[in-house]
Amino acid sequence: MLALLVMSSLGGYAQDKTQFQTPPNSAKPRVWWHWMNGNISKEGIQKDLEWMSRIGIGGFQNFDANLFTPVVVPKKLVFMQPDWKDAFKFTTELADKKGLEMAIAGSPGWSVTGGPWVKPEDAMKKYVWTEALVEGGKKQTIKMPKLPDVIGKIQDAETHAGGVIGGFIGPKPQFSADALVIAYKLPSNEKHLMDLNPKMTKSGGDFDTKLMLDHDMSKTLFLPPTEVGKDMWVQYEFEAPQTFKAFAVGMGEAGELAEFNGGPTNRSLKVSDDGVNFRTIAKVSNSTLPFITTGISATTAKYWRMCFETLPATISPIAAMMGMTETPKPSGTNISEFVLFNTSRIDQAEDKAGFSAWKESPLAPSGGTDDVILTDDIIDLTGKMQADGTLEWTPPSGGQGATWMVVRLGYSLTGRQNHPASPEATGLEVDKLDKEA
Repeated sequence: MLALLVMSSLGGYAQDKTQFQTPPNSAKPRVWWHWMNGNISKEGIQKDLEWMSRIGIGGFQNFDANLFTPVVVPKKLVFMQPDWKDAFKFTTELADKKGLEMAIAGSPGWSVTGGPWVKPEDAMKKYVWTEALVEGGKKQTIKMPKLPDVIGKIQDAETHAGGVIGGFIGPKPQFSADALVIAYKLPSNEKHLMDLNPKMTKSGGDFDTKLMLDHDMSKTLFLPPTEVGKDMWVQYEFEAPQTFKAFAVGMGEAGELAEFNGGPTNRSLKVSDDGVNFRTIAKVSNSTLPFITTGISATTAKYWRMCFETLPATISPIAAMMGMTETPKPSGTNISEFVLFNTSRIDQAEDKAGFSAWKESPLAPSGGTDDVILTDDIIDLTGKMQADGTLEWTPPSGGQGATWMVVRLGYSLTGRQNHPASPEATGLEVDKLDKEA
């Protein structure tokens, strides 16, 4: 199964009738020539190239690919195995003999460049981090948590499929490495949500709501669907009204697939003074990251609720393509984190940091400059950390009970693979920002 796709003509203009009737090779069209999932034979190669030459094709670009392609030849030629290389050499020699210009893709699949030869340390990466809170004014030994080393878009939210189609062939790679360690002094007015002792409830499901604040994106908890048009929710109730300037919500890997569960446009933050009448403060952006931060105008309320509207179920394009015709029941949603911040955060910080593609929207309300971290309050501790993640440091006292956040920064794998390619030719995409890789 050698698939062809004609490309635009290259080259200049005919100068006279003869050139128009017999155009030079530079003016002839080229084609993409797909070798699909090893369905290759020398006989098929010869017939294709003779046909190209006969009808006036000037050349081709060879792609090794696979898109749900069944094997229809007596013997599949596996990418880069000896019989595949022999067929490829036969192709180059015959193309040269026929005067056909030959080009090749940088790797199997249509997204390049990657393959099974790419080692984890040379693959595409993302920044990851861990944190530790310390009090100023006394020398201490700080043990920094291990960096996340799972594949995925952000932090420890693991992705289970490497490319657009299919998952990993063999064991999923794990990799992380340190980059630097910094510490910064927190604003004196910053309070942590757990210190405010909220009463935590939910619309349904069998899980402990305290897991909403464990900083673990990899643990997703299921909120069952409600009546269509009603909300699934997780709620924090405080003894007295509290003021917050931002919030964050995590959905684990389900965030990436939210469009198949009626979202992510169904997510909103609502507040109430009496626990009965709620008003919407903010809609969560339609980012499909498994964790997203949203900035809001400073708001004071006693009840804070993260809501997911239950929408009518529809048949997804993929399900329809697979023959599903019966409309499914409304689905619930996964949630991994729900955090409120009483100091400002950058709206859609995770999108803007490059963990996903995003489109600029009107600027979020500003929380002012009171919460800004000053450059004088940021300290580089990279040289102090040992290989096991421990470091000894005396944080400056900085006045009244200063609290410092120590951040261990490093990088791990996105897990992106070249695709769609045959299983034997699928592997990690190479790091585009690493010259040597």
